[in-house]
Order: sequence, then C-alpha cells, then structure tokens
Amino acid sequence: METSFIPLCAIIAVLIIAFLFASLPQVSHKTRYKVLYAIAIIMLLAVIPISEYMAGDTQNSSNNYLLVLIFDIAVGYFCMYIAALLKFNVLKRKNQALENALTEKQLENVAILLEHQNEKQQALQQRELEWLADKIKMFTEEEQKAILASACAFAEHGLIITTSITIQLKETCSQQDLMYFVCSTFFNMGKKRSDIVSFLSQVFPLYFPAGESVLAKKMPGLEKVKERREKEKQSKFTK
Repeated sequence: METSFIPLCAIIAVLIIAFLFASLPQVSHKTRYKVLYAIAIIMLLAVIPISEYMAGDTQNSSNNYLLVLIFDIAVGYFCMYIAALLKFNVLKRKNQALENALTEKQLENVAILLEHQNEKQQALQQRELEWLADKIKMFTEEEQKAILASACAFAEHGLIITTSITIQLKETCSQQDLMYFVCSTFFNMGKKRSDIVSFLSQVFPLYFPAGESVLAKKMPGLEKVKERREKEKQSKFTK
C-alpha cells in the first residue's frame, strides 16, 4: 500500500499545482498552456517509471497498480485538455482582435464613402435648387422664397411643408412648365414620382386643384423631363 501511496500523492500534488497554475491571472495564457502541455507530457511519460517503481513491490495488489496508472494517465490528459482550452482562448482572442480591427477599418471606409456621397449629394441639391430658383423668377420675391423653402425641406429631409402663403397662378408659368421645373429638379435628386406628385399638389394647390390622382396622370415622366432639359442645354450651347 505504501508503494502505491507515494506515486498517488505525487500525482495529486501535480494535479493541484497544474490547476493552480492554470488559474493564475498574472501569467499570460500563452505561458500557461505551454507549461500545462509540458506537465501533461511529463505525466504521460511518468507511466513507465511509476510502473517500474510499483512493480518492485510484490505486496502491491494489481488493483492499486492499475488505479495509480489510470489516475496518472487521466491527470496527463486532463492537463492536456486544459492547455488546449487555454490555447483555444488565445486564438479566439487573436481572431476577435483581428475581426475588431477589420470592422473598425471597414467602418472607417464606409464613413469616408458616406462623407463623399453626402458631399456629392449636397452639391447636387445645391445645383438643382439654384436651377429651380432661376426657373421660377416669374413669381414674386415672397413666393419664390416660400417655394424654395419648401423645396429645400423636401430635398434635404424628404418633408413636404406647405408654404406660408398661397402661390398664385402666373400667366407666364403654365401648369406644364411648373411640373417640368419641379420634376426636373427632384428627379435629378432621385426623388420618387409619387412624392413629387404630393409636393406639387400641396405646395401649388391653385395650379393643381383636381388633386393628386389627376396630377399623377398629367405629370411628365423622367425620360420626357430629361429630353426637355437636354434640349435646353443644347440651345444654350448654340447661342
């Protein structure tokens, strides 16, 4: 019994040391799993000297002999399992750090791209609103300001805000011309046809008293608006 007791105590001591070492927070994960791998290898290799040591005692029973050997092997594999778990955690942290770095880089690229897109969109909105301002000069100054204020709200935020004053009918600006001016401005900004119909109907109620359903049928499509604007550009160049 004494022969099996000594290696058994030694194995238990190694198990406690390995467990305590694995739980030390001040030691890095990499060092811990390397040391535990070393302990696991030593424990598995210790089967031979333990076997020879216990075989020298003729009074040692076969049950004790097998128990110590099995326990030694179990501790070795347990240390190997803990080492593999620690190594996995190290790799997991590295992968997570890499993923976080890539995510941050992607977010930076997306932010830069959005910033460029916003700058282009703002420049486009400014250019189109200036074009609209030039086209509605037949309205009074007060009416022009009211129209452009509503147009800015629609362009920047998609909000349809009715003007504080009622926009009067102008002989020099027909219903078709007004539809063209507004559609050309907002089609180029990517606004939806249905939203433009609502904008025209609410901002210019005297021009479109029949309502949105009738206006939607009369309103020119994107191709017609592009065609008319292209003709205007060509006429300017020829002049």
